[in-house]
Amino acid sequence: MSTIRQQIHNNAVALISIFIAISALGYNTWRNETTEEQRNIRHAAFRVLEELGEVQEVVDSRYYYLAFEQEIASEGELRIRGFGSVAMIRDLMMLMPEPGPAAGESLHQSWLGQFADLDRLDSAGQHTQAAQQAERELTQAIRQARTAVLDVLRGLD
Repeated sequence: MSTIRQQIHNNAVALISIFIAISALGYNTWRNETTEEQRNIRHAAFRVLEELGEVQEVVDSRYYYLAFEQEIASEGELRIRGFGSVAMIRDLMMLMPEPGPAAGESLHQSWLGQFADLDRLDSAGQHTQAAQQAERELTQAIRQARTAVLDVLRGLD
């Protein structure tokens, strides 16, 4: 009868092969999971960048044009587009690593607090101080969200 030491020696090639196969399987599984996660983050990031462009268009349209048009239909359309895009941005950025979620939430909070002031005019037909501040803060929040998304993309393998 052979001892354990002799059996290990006789089956060394098989044992090494099993160890290598299990290690390779573990690494391959980890790599596939990481690749899929990063693919999802990239897809979300590109979608967020598109939506950020849409939100900037809504801000610019409401600030520069809507106040002078006085069209209720345009105001409603911009409101719906803007709120939908900002909600999409916030939700997609929650799928990203930091600084994505914080920037998405910050944009959402800025939007809720500033959107209604964008088209405010004074009696002379000029934008009020509140409208100017709302435009600056929303544009800054959009810029910060864009920077956060680009930082997330740079951090991927």
